[in-house]
Amino acid sequence: METFYPDYYSEFICTADNCPLTCCQEWKIYVDDLTKEKWKTLTPPESAGGHKKNLNSFTEKKEGQRVIRLTDDHRCPFLTKNLLCSLVLTYNADILSETCTTFPREYHDFSDHREASLMPCCPAVIDLWQQKKHLTFPKVSSVSLNPAFLLREKITALVQGDSIRLPDPSLPLMQSFYILQELYRKEEKGQSLTDAVIEDCFTPSTLSELQNAIYDLPVSVTDTIWECNELLQDLAVNYLEEGLYEEYLEPLITQAEQLSEMAEDLLLSKWDAFCLQLEAFYPLLRSFLANEMYSDLLAPDDTSTEHMLIRLQWTAIQYAAIRQALFLTYLSESAGTLSYESVRQTLVILTRMTGYEEEDIYEYLENSFESLLWDFGYLAFIMGSSL
Repeated sequence: METFYPDYYSEFICTADNCPLTCCQEWKIYVDDLTKEKWKTLTPPESAGGHKKNLNSFTEKKEGQRVIRLTDDHRCPFLTKNLLCSLVLTYNADILSETCTTFPREYHDFSDHREASLMPCCPAVIDLWQQKKHLTFPKVSSVSLNPAFLLREKITALVQGDSIRLPDPSLPLMQSFYILQELYRKEEKGQSLTDAVIEDCFTPSTLSELQNAIYDLPVSVTDTIWECNELLQDLAVNYLEEGLYEEYLEPLITQAEQLSEMAEDLLLSKWDAFCLQLEAFYPLLRSFLANEMYSDLLAPDDTSTEHMLIRLQWTAIQYAAIRQALFLTYLSESAGTLSYESVRQTLVILTRMTGYEEEDIYEYLENSFESLLWDFGYLAFIMGSSL
């Protein structure tokens, strides 16, 4: 089976003890069955507490899956003070669970090929994208007979962009959502999804007309800011209750709660200044969104247009929360500038927080909105078509 890789994939190098946001803390580290069997007979490194019976003594069942039990400060018990793995130091990398071995690599096995990508919840991946400025993804549509792969290819290219001056990354998300909705409606009426139908949706004239229509939508910037504020607070509440990402989230949510005290004209003035700062990171944000389209828009067991719509909605929630978090960070920084380090930290933490399993995404959308599939108006509302 052929494996397809984005152009950046082979350039990734783990920064290990130099990592500013280690993957060995504040989230679930799954232990697969094969690793569980290995760990039954292995004694723990002394730095982790060698008095325990075996490595499995450091695991627990959580939500139906076996994970490493984190310490009171939410760190992996095998993480040393100098941010190295005591398991690797004591044994070797072969002893690690599949999660630890593959992260941040991600693989999807379709019927006729395999796709590889890297996840944005690793700071080294963000650094790689920041350096490259533009990512290139493989053309899988020439291998697969399923037209959904051509549709994903078109959306990924649209989101990534190919010009030097790029508009707000929310624009191609809105264009893509509108196109997907139109194709979904056609399928509901019995029209087949063909390459010709897809190509017709992405002609320069069609995209230009769609862009003009989106920019003409009457969306209140103030209302968009308030709605995104609510989205971010909703995503953060469970993590704060569990004591996760507190150092990052607590000042952010405090700033979010204080937003209501700001006069509207001052709020809009601050937002305009923030957007000017954010423009410097549009290429990085575009690369992030394009990677999300490539890696998540299709699932091996579901390449339907409906699934693509749902995954795009989730990406829109992620982007709206990331942008809002960056705005709140900008407000709290006395220098009045938005640093790359702040952008990287926000991308990493927010994508770790929103890295839900498929069924959890569906559950969140069903519980939070009147309908699983949004109207275009709501997506435009949280994106802010006139920003």
